[in-house]
Amino acid sequence: MNQEFLNTYFKNNWNSDLDKYEFCGWSLIDKVFDEEFVIDVGCGPNPFKGKIKNLVGIDPAYDEADYNVTIEEFTTDDKFDVAFCLGSINFGSFDTIIAQIDRVVNLLKPNARIYWRSNPGQNDHPHEDCNKIDFFPWTFDKHMKFAEMFGFEVTDLKWDNCDRIYAVWERSVNTIPSK
Repeated sequence: MNQEFLNTYFKNNWNSDLDKYEFCGWSLIDKVFDEEFVIDVGCGPNPFKGKIKNLVGIDPAYDEADYNVTIEEFTTDDKFDVAFCLGSINFGSFDTIIAQIDRVVNLLKPNARIYWRSNPGQNDHPHEDCNKIDFFPWTFDKHMKFAEMFGFEVTDLKWDNCDRIYAVWERSVNTIPSK
């Protein structure tokens, strides 16, 4: 999938509307402790900035992000307690999704959480170019399989508004897979 096309599409045709989600919207603020460090992968216009104390937002399309990069391009020596993947790990093939999850996981501390908003492969954005986007078909089963593959436990998994999957993956030191 062409990253430049995705950047242009989302910058011009997508609106971050956290009000419409019951579980994977503004309520996430209350799930993060002040001392935790958070990475918001694909943060869009960075709406959580200033609302979550130690937050870093990355997004290749939005100038409001702290870093204008994809997850594959982002580098840091910092490790995070929490990752938000709110619609950002949703595009491309199985191999692309696995590589992106691996990159997120490698940015996290041993005891970490990932909060997800996943699109189950629906091309439901109103813009005609949406049909050109290769949405990954997320399912509950894929969340369970991928979480286990990366040493996480799924502690919450349900439908949120707008036909999106809300998931929480948690990892403790005892569940980190050996390589």
